[in-house]
Amino acid sequence: MTAVLTAVCCGITYFCIVRFAPYIYQHRVEEADGWQFELAAQLDNQPREGIPECINFLSELLADNLDHEYVFHIFGDTGEELRLPYLDAVTGKRIEDYEDCEKTDISTFRMWDGEETYVVFVAKNTELESQTADAIRKALPVLSVVVVLVSTAAAIFYTWYMTRPVKKISAIARRMADMEFDVRCPVRRSDEVGVLSDSLNEMAHRLSAALLELREANGKLQEDIDRERQLEQQRLAFFSAASHELKTPITIIKGQLEGMLYQVGRYQDRETYLARSLEVTNTLETMVQELLTISRLETPGYICKKSRVDMSRLAADRIAVLSELFLQRELTLETFLSPDMAVMGDARLLEKVLDNLLGNAAAYSPAGNRVTVKLWKEAGVMIFSVENTGVQIPEEALPKLFEAFYRVDASRSRQTGGSGLGLYIVKTILDLHGAAVRIENTEQGVAATVRMPCL
Repeated sequence: MTAVLTAVCCGITYFCIVRFAPYIYQHRVEEADGWQFELAAQLDNQPREGIPECINFLSELLADNLDHEYVFHIFGDTGEELRLPYLDAVTGKRIEDYEDCEKTDISTFRMWDGEETYVVFVAKNTELESQTADAIRKALPVLSVVVVLVSTAAAIFYTWYMTRPVKKISAIARRMADMEFDVRCPVRRSDEVGVLSDSLNEMAHRLSAALLELREANGKLQEDIDRERQLEQQRLAFFSAASHELKTPITIIKGQLEGMLYQVGRYQDRETYLARSLEVTNTLETMVQELLTISRLETPGYICKKSRVDMSRLAADRIAVLSELFLQRELTLETFLSPDMAVMGDARLLEKVLDNLLGNAAAYSPAGNRVTVKLWKEAGVMIFSVENTGVQIPEEALPKLFEAFYRVDASRSRQTGGSGLGLYIVKTILDLHGAAVRIENTEQGVAATVRMPCL
C-alpha cells in the first residue's frame, strides 16, 4: 500500500514538473564533438601564460555556437578537474564523477614547459538545470495539497489497519502477564504485525511448556523432599529399633552374669547359663556385624566393586557349605542349577545374599520338609529361586519382610536367632546391583526369587 501511494504521489509530481518546467537543452552532445580536439590542439605545447586566453576564446566560441549548453572540462594527471581558465586550482570534482554524464570523446595535450598530460572533453552545462527549481516552486502549492490529502488518507487507513491487530496483541499480552499461557493471538498476517503475532504465540507455547516442566520439576522436587523425609524417618526408626534390639541381649547377658556372680537361685548352675550367655553373645555379635554391613552399604557414595561372577559355581559352593545346616534341620534339599550363569557384581556381597536366603529357608522350615533351589536364565535375566515347604507367611506381612528388624513372629525369631536384618540386607545389596527380589506364598510353602541381568 505504501508503494502504491508513493507511486501516485511521484506520478503527480512528475506531471507537474513536466507541465511547468521549460525545455532546457536544444542541442545534442554530438554537435559538441570536435571542440575538445580543437582546444587540445590549441593548448598543446602552448606556454602557460597563453593558456587562459586560448581557453577563454574557445569557450566563448563554444557558448555562441551551442547556446551555452555545453562547456569544457580539463583534468590533470591525478584525475582532478582544474578550474578554468588558469588551471591553477581544482574544482573538487574528479573525472570519474562524469562517467554517467553525456560528454564527448576525450583529448589530451601537454604544455611546452611541462611533462604533465592533461585531459579535456565537452559535457553538458549543469548550471542550466537550475531552472528546474523554478518549475518546482511553481508546482509546490499543488504538490502540498496532494501530499496533505494523500497523507491524511494514509493516516486514517493505517490507524485502522495497524491498531486493530495491535489491540488484539495487547489484550493477549495482558492475559499472558496473568500467567494464562494457553491463549493464542488470532492475527493472521504476513507483515511485521503477523510476525509479532506468530512470535507471541510461539512465546506463549514455550512459556506454557516451560511452566509445565517447572511444575513437573517442582513435583519431582517435592517427591524427593518427601522421600528424604521418609528416609530420615526410616533412619530414625532404624536406629531406635537397633538400640532396642541391642539393649535386649545385653540386658539378658547382664542378668545372667549377675545371677551367676551372686549365685541366685537357678543361676547357681553356672555351666548352663554360661552357655546361654555365650549363645546370646553370639547373637549379639551377629547383629553387630549385620549393623556394620548395613552402615557400610548405606554410606553415601558407596559403590560396590563389580566383576564377573559365576553364579552357578557360587550357588553350588554356598549350598555345599550350608548342607550340614539342612541335615541338622532334617530337611530335603533339591537343586537345579544351570551351568555357566555369569553376572556382573560383587562376589562377597552376592555370597551374603545367597547365605541369607538359604539360611532363612533352613531356619523357618519345619523338620521333614523340602527346600528347592533353582538357577536358570530367562530372556537375558538370571533367576535364582529358593522355595521351602511346610510353612507360609500371612499376606499382610509380605510387603514388610524387607523392612529392618521386622519379624512375622517375634517369639519364633528369637528361637531361631533371627535379628530381622537378613532380608533388609538382601534388598540393599540387590538394589546396588540393579536386581530385584520378591517373596511370595506358593501352594506348598514360601518362595524367594531374585532377578538379575546376566552376561
